[in-house]
Amino acid sequence: MTSTVGCLQPSYLPWIPFFKRLINCDYFVILDDVDFSKNSSHNRNYISNNDTKNLLTVPVYYKSKCPINQIKIDNSKNWKKKHYKSILQAYINSKFFHSFQTDFEEIYKKEWNSLFLLNLEIINFFKTYFNIKKNIYLSSELNLVGSGNEKLVNICKYFNAKYFVVKKNTEDYHPKEYFNNHGIDFKYHENTYKEYKQMGNIFIPNLSILDYAANNGNNLII
Repeated sequence: MTSTVGCLQPSYLPWIPFFKRLINCDYFVILDDVDFSKNSSHNRNYISNNDTKNLLTVPVYYKSKCPINQIKIDNSKNWKKKHYKSILQAYINSKFFHSFQTDFEEIYKKEWNSLFLLNLEIINFFKTYFNIKKNIYLSSELNLVGSGNEKLVNICKYFNAKYFVVKKNTEDYHPKEYFNNHGIDFKYHENTYKEYKQMGNIFIPNLSILDYAANNGNNLII
């Protein structure tokens, strides 16, 4: 049997393609020990309110060349209250938000110092909500050497995987020949998904999966 590995960095309130890749992989690895990227989905994402995209950003103490799992949240700013208030305003009248509201609110009642642990909690929340029966592995727990593509190849070898999931047109930084030389081929992934019901008058793409859950419930159709 040939198996497939997919790897992604942990996002705050991830979008649908994050979970699409999780579903379509045999082994899914969160790259928690790679460098944090400022102004990325690592600590921010979008929800929708009144046909407008609303960006929610977790404030952090930023350090250059710092692994994601070492990034600390700046709790001097009242971000939890502001984020949950924005979420409530956006989705309190949606069809399905009430079905997970109490459990989801608990996330914002907890004390968080680690951005990664917050992200992982949210990822696992939606993984459970959508009944996704896939294990998630952390790259920091695999104890593998290397960085960049060497690290990704070693992750594939760890799981004895034949295929590594990549987006099309990314071979400039994922050289196919390099992976092929290690006996690994590519399986291509598209960050696309079906248009789904939203509360507004226009469809707004590229939002957090929270938007899908609030408007469509736990039947994830991608």
